[in-house]
Amino acid sequence: MYNPASFISLSSFSRTGFKVLYILLVFAGDKLKLGIPFLMRELGRVKHQFFTNKVCRFMGGFLVCFVLLDINSNCFARTFSTPKDSVNWLNQFMADVIKLQKTRRKLSFTNDAYIKNHLMLDHGPKRIFGKSIKYYSGINNNQLVWLNESFSRLHYDKDIGYKERVNATKSYGKYPSWEFKSAAQLSLNFSQDLVRLESLSDKSFVSPLAQNAMRYYQYNLVSKNAKELTVEVVPKHRFSPTFSGYLTFNINNCALRYLDLKISGDKGINFIDTLQVVQDYGREDIVPFYTLLKYKGDVLKFYFSGSSQAVFSDNTGKPDFFKDFKPAEVVQDDNSASHSGVLKLHRKVPLTLQERLSYEHQDSLNIRRKERPIVDSLENLAPRLNILPLLFSEKIYTSLNKRRAIVLDPIVPAFFFNTVEGFGINYGVSFFKFNQNNTSWSVSPRLRYSFDNKELNSDLSASWYYKPKKRGTLNFSIGSTYMDLNPNGSLTTLQNTLNTLFFEQNFMKLYRKEYVSTGIGRELVGNLYLSVGTELARNYSVTNTKDFVFRDIKERNFSSNNPISPSEEDKLFPVYNSFYFNSSLIYTLKQPYITKDGVKIYKLPQGPRFVLSFKKGISGVLNSQSDYTYGEVEIQQEKLDMGLWGYGSYSVSAGKFYNARSIYYPEWRHFSGNLALIFNPGLRSFHLLNFYTYSTNRYFYEGHFEHNFNQFFSNRVPLLRKLKLQELLGGAYLYQPEKGNYFEMYVGLKRVVFRADYAVAFDKRGVLNQGFKISYNF
Repeated sequence: MYNPASFISLSSFSRTGFKVLYILLVFAGDKLKLGIPFLMRELGRVKHQFFTNKVCRFMGGFLVCFVLLDINSNCFARTFSTPKDSVNWLNQFMADVIKLQKTRRKLSFTNDAYIKNHLMLDHGPKRIFGKSIKYYSGINNNQLVWLNESFSRLHYDKDIGYKERVNATKSYGKYPSWEFKSAAQLSLNFSQDLVRLESLSDKSFVSPLAQNAMRYYQYNLVSKNAKELTVEVVPKHRFSPTFSGYLTFNINNCALRYLDLKISGDKGINFIDTLQVVQDYGREDIVPFYTLLKYKGDVLKFYFSGSSQAVFSDNTGKPDFFKDFKPAEVVQDDNSASHSGVLKLHRKVPLTLQERLSYEHQDSLNIRRKERPIVDSLENLAPRLNILPLLFSEKIYTSLNKRRAIVLDPIVPAFFFNTVEGFGINYGVSFFKFNQNNTSWSVSPRLRYSFDNKELNSDLSASWYYKPKKRGTLNFSIGSTYMDLNPNGSLTTLQNTLNTLFFEQNFMKLYRKEYVSTGIGRELVGNLYLSVGTELARNYSVTNTKDFVFRDIKERNFSSNNPISPSEEDKLFPVYNSFYFNSSLIYTLKQPYITKDGVKIYKLPQGPRFVLSFKKGISGVLNSQSDYTYGEVEIQQEKLDMGLWGYGSYSVSAGKFYNARSIYYPEWRHFSGNLALIFNPGLRSFHLLNFYTYSTNRYFYEGHFEHNFNQFFSNRVPLLRKLKLQELLGGAYLYQPEKGNYFEMYVGLKRVVFRADYAVAFDKRGVLNQGFKISYNF
């Protein structure tokens, strides 16, 4: 703030000088909005003798100071507006605040950060699906089910983004909440136009300080004094993606001091009924020194409440620690050497009694486990094997030190029926070993037995994760089994079984394969990943042997196992040997990742991914009869952010066979089609494409696009709003020389793990097919 005494002598003011200054201020007063003319007119009513030279010099200096304050701060000047202009004044004040946010976006900072995530089960049903909740989960009402703390150092720069080093972390419980795993996620920046709550929702919300905030919000003056101004934020539309609450500013420089905003459940966040965001800027820094998120909600009548807190303080460590980061590395989480001691030293939010007791109970259990003489065995396989949970879901058993694990496949989905093998079972078990250097290996034996044909097949696969920092993986497989002619997969085994037995539709076509294969992959440099592999196989074409159904539909009959001649039971290809070499090169633009204890964890790419694939069938090697060369290129990107309009995903690819002197049907290029009611919602999947008809041994062009409007329209419809449905719009294209062009268009609605679409397929002759499709993901 300027000091008027530094450039003007108050003693120079005389009675005449004061009058001249008064006249100037009268003309400038309206523009400066200081109210000085009004003040001088009131003083003029007093006797003229009152205005001695001494008083004039004092009043002149006083008025000059006010002129300089106006030059230095427009916000302070407006505090003297008349009441009738309060609405316009407030809107102008907020307009200046919003303009100020442009500069705040570009500012850098480095802070220490303490984070605490807390989840409580307030109330829940005693039984679900007839099973006791307490027996299977061990949780009760008003119980702490998850607690997580971390201490880290955080840096932000507009050019490199967020860089965070996590120095310590500790957690309690086995049911993680919608936690914010890093300080960067809790650094909610309301100076940005859109605010994302990453751990809670994919939706974007308009900030009350956004450049276009006047379109979405109304501002009401709550209180005002010489230092602070409090404003109520009211959305102009109740169901728009907006906040409601209060903002407090420094009236002199328009800086944000305090923020208390809320989002209700009708804004479209799944399972959340209310969400409160509190930020305290204290010293008016660009980063709040305290951030709090509190939420309440319910899932299947389980009512919960939780909070995420972050306390930011001045950096006490190496100020330029972020210079050790790789360009795409956003978080370094190496907490193996520091836990409770570091957290205790930097804990900014005290533990509650319940939290402290929960930690003590967990720590005592860990100590008891370490004191046991044998700590690397599968002791907790339990005296009795609980079969019921294994019927429909996999069961995981781990050793006491979490270094070894056994995973048992679910029993019911392992049973199958198809028209080639009849009734059978395909069951597997996986063994895992995790080493202290973060490498790991796994072995998975699997048996496949046909009860009708009395045929046993088996295979064994092994994998070694040998280079965690480079995603280095080595794979090996050997065995014999029945496989889908379409390697992209047509239906799951369970879906094919149900369609075959109850709807008399044997969509899946099979062949038998005896094989040995190996592959290796690793990151070369940056985001460039290379994988190579080989396979030697003997392939057998098979035919239908069973026609059993539970529900016989008169107008339907099973098709043959030959997709080219579905009405005739001819073998699709002769028995042949194949040997091939394949490789793929993947490069991803703007691929952020987290390094946790030396292992890379990749986040959603912010740019497109380029994939170059190559495959070579080599004849003469171990009697191989395959002889061809194949190349393919693809560009894809998922969840391309489009602000309030949701996000889009796309994939464009093309491939061609070269010198295809000898190529058999299993080696053709196949596509992810669908003919059943239930479909695969993957980006490169079609809704109505025949599983095998469009397969080609020449060349193809393929494209997919899908946009998720993320409740942009449904939130405006009263009956749909409460369902929180996401609107989908998409299309697909395929060209291959024998069939020509194929198009699909679809619209759909999605709710968490369920989805329903209506699709239309057509070619140059018109509509080919149309209908409803559904999918689920659990």
